[in-house]
Amino acid sequence: MTNQVAVEAPERPRAPHMAPAGTEVLASLRGDSNRRPLVDPGLSGGLRDWLEDGLCSLPLGSQAPLIVNKQVLRDALARRDRRNAGPQAITGSMALGALMDALFRQLVTVGHIDDPMRDGLDALRVDPRRSEVVDFVHGLAGQELADFEDELETQSAILLSRWPRLSPAWLPRTQERIAVPLAGGDVVLVGVIDLIVGAPSGGRASVGLIEVKSGRSRIEDREDLRFYALLETLRSGAAPFRVATFYTRTGQVDAEDVNDELLTSSLQRVLIAIGRMVAAA
Repeated sequence: MTNQVAVEAPERPRAPHMAPAGTEVLASLRGDSNRRPLVDPGLSGGLRDWLEDGLCSLPLGSQAPLIVNKQVLRDALARRDRRNAGPQAITGSMALGALMDALFRQLVTVGHIDDPMRDGLDALRVDPRRSEVVDFVHGLAGQELADFEDELETQSAILLSRWPRLSPAWLPRTQERIAVPLAGGDVVLVGVIDLIVGAPSGGRASVGLIEVKSGRSRIEDREDLRFYALLETLRSGAAPFRVATFYTRTGQVDAEDVNDELLTSSLQRVLIAIGRMVAAA
């Protein structure tokens, strides 16, 4: 069910696990603090006005409220219509991703992972929306279950060996939801970010956004983070300084600095997607 990853590593750590300082990853998340831009106090308002102007000519009433998240954007831009497709069946890769998200959150907030399978399932059980993932994992047996557990153990070991212990001064917040209403509430841009660090500043940009992925690197991963950077800018009035994806199958980080060009490109992508959604309806 899951893609196997060949990882050359010593025997996987067992309970209890404690994350050492990952200086390489930390440097990628932090970037060059001397190059962080000054916060433009007019940027957020200008972006919001641009969005409002772009939406005002669209016939949104029949579809309101239009909830726009990263998957909706992807589908609209790829011209995929999932309105009548029904719920998506759980796959091994989806279940692995859900468990790794839960383990990442535990590592950031508690500082350790005892047993990846047990801890991950316990975390998912408290959220009724994750019941299908829990049922899927419980339904695995034989070689499928062995392969799934092996991949989960491998990625957990990589996470533990590579992820840095974050200082409380970074103000880490996990699974933070951002909702930005537009057009009088007819459109709501929504995102749930795996990890946000830092607090909005009136001086230099000081917020970083991090996503965690258990699969291979895809171009859509960067687009998702650019969308989240736009949401954070609209919400707080200050753009983040950097966005990054941490890949638990390799321990690598893909990061990029946030600038005006990145934000305006994401804004245009949002307007194009919403325009296609309205036209298709």
